[in-house]
Amino acid sequence: MSWVTLAPPQERPGHLVCACDLTPPASPAAADAPGLALAASIFALTVLAQALTAAVLPMAGVILAPKPVWAALPYALTLVGAGVATLPAAALTDLFGRRAALALGASLGLAGGAVAARSFVAGQFFGLALGAFWLGVAQGFGFFYRHAPVLRAGDKPRAIAVVLSAGALAGVLAPVTIGAAQGLAGPLAPAAALLGAGAVQVAILALAVTMQAGRDIAAATPTRTTRKGLFLLATMAGAAAWFAMTSLMSHAAPAMALCGVGAAAASGVIASHILSMYAPAALVGPWVGRFGGAKVAAVGLAFILCALLAAGRPTTASNFAALMVFAGCGWSLAMLGVTTSIHSHCSPSPRLLALHDSALFAAAIAGAFVGTFGR
Repeated sequence: MSWVTLAPPQERPGHLVCACDLTPPASPAAADAPGLALAASIFALTVLAQALTAAVLPMAGVILAPKPVWAALPYALTLVGAGVATLPAAALTDLFGRRAALALGASLGLAGGAVAARSFVAGQFFGLALGAFWLGVAQGFGFFYRHAPVLRAGDKPRAIAVVLSAGALAGVLAPVTIGAAQGLAGPLAPAAALLGAGAVQVAILALAVTMQAGRDIAAATPTRTTRKGLFLLATMAGAAAWFAMTSLMSHAAPAMALCGVGAAAASGVIASHILSMYAPAALVGPWVGRFGGAKVAAVGLAFILCALLAAGRPTTASNFAALMVFAGCGWSLAMLGVTTSIHSHCSPSPRLLALHDSALFAAAIAGAFVGTFGR
């Protein structure tokens, strides 16, 4: 008897398990069945983390910034991190699979939440900015994965509507989480909320680990030539929606403070706004295929334009809530129409999808800058 038979391979403490997708799924149906539910769950958690950081980072920046002009830097860096993460997310998904890519993004988000919270408690502005950037990178990974189940779905508008409408969960959970942070941590509530954003990444990491092997985004084989003109037009429409939305959001917070709207009422406005950004997708989604993504996107952009024209008029919490809900519904319709147009009439590669998302986040950064300093 050889020593090989005496010491067979077995699991032991410290044994490493690879997160890469080395084993393909048993069949395409096996990969598709849980794909939509997982993508919707990951997208909902990503939006929740985004809502928590957007709610506390502007105020945290004001408190810790060595100069007033730097106050918006931490929140801006979350958008920068999300934008620069899209191309690596596509490349890593192609090379190592979606589990490894999402696990890396979630790990950075967990670290970012911890660093940002610790830096706020210690009064370290640049540590807060670094943690915010890592949180943004994690959001970029999670946001990019929303494309994965759509590429293999038979009913693409339905799949898009399911994933986008899942983000409405953030409109319900974010105010509850922030309220709990205020009740438990008091003046250190921003740190508690940032830790909550990091904890959300733990849930995303757990979902990533339980995924079946496969490369949803990279494995999708184009069935027709990508219509680059339509793809570019849809990307421009999506970028316009993101620019207008972040401009309104960055303008609304200080405007409510100047009008005497209290913190509790302001948080209610933000919560209703987040809910309106994703819930309409569930209602309109079944009808997108009938009306066409371009028409739905055009209606959404018209809503946002009307909200921009009325941005200087609200003076009460109810006025602000009505404005932000109207703008949120427009953004939801625009993103639903844009995403449907891209996936229904084009066959974009992972790299093109990453460039699409990068353009959206670049427009969001520009809109936040205009909303903060341009009024």
